[in-house]
Amino acid sequence: MSYYHRADPRTLEYQVRALAAQARNPHSDGFTASVYKHELYVLKCLIEDLYQELPHFEGEELWEQERLIELLRRR
Repeated sequence: MSYYHRADPRTLEYQVRALAAQARNPHSDGFTASVYKHELYVLKCLIEDLYQELPHFEGEELWEQERLIELLRRR
């Protein structure tokens, strides 16, 4: 029997958004802001790599379509 343990997405999202806020902070110098942006980039790469290692599940195409629609609506 599998045990489903969900990481608290609010905590993860909060931390990622905090990094982005620091990277955008107009009071940060360019070097400091670039360090925060690099940390976000490293996280992005890690998530992409881990995601590629996961098995395919039914319905994933719908997630991708919803994301694409969301991105297109932002334009």
